[in-house]
Order: sequence, then structure tokens, then C-alpha cells
Amino acid sequence: MPPFSAGRPLPTTVSLSRRRLLGAGLAAGVAGILGNLSACSSGTASQAGSAAGGLTIGLTYTPNIQFGPFYLAASRGQYAPDVKLRHHGAQEGLFDALAAGTEQVVIAGGDEAAVAASNGSDLVVIGGCYQKYPVCVIVPESSPITDLAGLRGRSVGLPGRYGENWFALELAMDTAGLTEDDLDIQEIGFTQQAALIGGKVEAIVGFSNNDAVQIGLAGTPVRLIPIAEQIPLLGVSIITSRAVLDQHRTELIDLVTASAAGMTAFVNEPDAAVEATKAYLPDLADATEAAKAREVAVSTGELIRPSEKTVIGALVQEHVGDMIDFLSGHNLLGEVAITSDDICDPLLTVS
Repeated sequence: MPPFSAGRPLPTTVSLSRRRLLGAGLAAGVAGILGNLSACSSGTASQAGSAAGGLTIGLTYTPNIQFGPFYLAASRGQYAPDVKLRHHGAQEGLFDALAAGTEQVVIAGGDEAAVAASNGSDLVVIGGCYQKYPVCVIVPESSPITDLAGLRGRSVGLPGRYGENWFALELAMDTAGLTEDDLDIQEIGFTQQAALIGGKVEAIVGFSNNDAVQIGLAGTPVRLIPIAEQIPLLGVSIITSRAVLDQHRTELIDLVTASAAGMTAFVNEPDAAVEATKAYLPDLADATEAAKAREVAVSTGELIRPSEKTVIGALVQEHVGDMIDFLSGHNLLGEVAITSDDICDPLLTVS
């Protein structure tokens, strides 16, 4: 348990009522919590943030409408004034800037964080973003491949044997009772869209909210094949280090709650998401590009939208345990033993 400042104890998590947050009332519920948190944490928390120069959120590589929830939260002043957004440089590893102290938070796959933690990185998942896993198998609509079993003997393209695409293909093979020897797996870098459109592979593993949408917009209708009925993997999440969490828990509660407000706005207001993204992606000033981005935003919103059992921004710790079991069972973890308690400390909970 991290130390608290002098005076009354500060909250260690925020409990969000499902009834308050689902549907149209969600935005008001988050806004109210933001106000309450500001009232209870001003003073010592802001002093800690100032001493550290504020918190920086790493959004990985290139600006994209998929980061719209965080652009919206920033543009609407929902983050503390000293919170900054930063896109990674092209040569940076996913969690390098967090380890170096350049960033204090990274938006990345929870499963990727688990693998990195098992290889010695100091990482902990503190909030959710995608409530549904984004990766699926994508084939042309005209393809004879209609289910995962149909991948037998087919060429399947993915960036490489790492990351969320690889985790998803492992699960897909499990679901269909296939092995690597049954497929022609082609490591093609991040060229899945061009490879499928050009017929270089018969199927790809990609993101439903980006690859599938972009291929369709390019004129090739596609069919999405889910990788499993129940997916024991954790998609895009809010990640920090245990060291940062121990020192800045209060500010991180504010940050996760503000991010949840941005996610809510993103789901409900895709046009506003496009507008907020223009500050980071000037190409969206073109109406055609803006329309394409809106389609990606709508598709991404469906991944963020909560089920009846959770709320936007929340994280279910039991799901993290299931993920660790899956990754361990496929020899995807490193030598450092990890548990859900080690790598998961939800700052938003469902009451």
C-alpha cells in the first residue's frame, strides 16, 4: 500500500456504479467523479505531480483516431493541467520510455504488458480501454475460408511471431484444433492490408477496428472470423510501473478516471473524436480522410463500449489471471513468475 499524504486518507480506487455509468448517464457519472476527485486530491496530489513535472501518457507510434479517447480528454480539459500526451519515436520499444521515466503511463495491450513483466519489466495494468479483444482473422468476402478450421493449408499473414496478432493466432489455432504445421504462416511486418488486397496471402491476422475497416474502404469487402467465443486476452489498456503507482496513486486515479470520460465521449461522439484528432493528424482536414477516420472511430467505439457486466475504463482482475494462464500455457511468458496481483491494480472498479 503506498503512503498517503498528511490529513485524511486518499482513495486507492474509484468504484463506479454500472447503473450510473451505462448509457446516456455514463458521461454525467464520470464527470461527477472527476469533480469529486479534484476536490479530494487537490493539494498534496498536485504538489506531487508538480515535483515530478507531471505525468506523460505514451500513445505509441503514429497519431491515429484510435487514440481519440485520450485526445478528447485532453482537449476538454479533463486531465490535470500538467498531464501531457506523447507519441513514441519510431525506434522506441513499447515500454522503453516508461522504463526511462520519459513516460509514466503507456496505452498498450494488457497482454503485451504481461509478457514484458514476465521478462523483468516493472509494469502494472491500472485501467481498461478495450472491453472486447480487437484482433481477428480477416479474409476477402469472396474467400472459401468461412471459419477457423478453413485455415488449414492456407497462407496466413501477420507482422511476426510476437505481440497481439501472434497471441490471437495461437488462440485461433487452439479453437480450430490446428497447429503451426497446418498453416502457411507468413511474417510480413505491418503490411497485412496490402498483402490481403494484393492476394499475397489468403488470410491475415489483424485488428477489426483498423485493418478490416481500411481494407473495406480500399474497395475489398472482407469477412471477419472471431478467434474464439471466449477470449482470454487483454487488449488495449492503461499501464504504468509499480514505482510510479506507489508514488503517484492519487494522480493516476484522476488520470484513469479522466481517460474513462474521454472513452465515453469517444463512444458517444465520433464526430467530436475526429475533430480532436485533427490537432495531431492534420490530414483529417480533408473531408475524405475525416470520413474514413470516423468509420475507424465507430468501429473502435464498439470495442470500448462496455457489456452489462462492466463499465467503460474498468478492469476485471479475474480476466488478467485467465490471460496469464493462457500465455503461460503457450510458452509466451518469460522466466519471471507473475500473478494477477503482480501486474494488475485496477484504479476503477465496478460496484
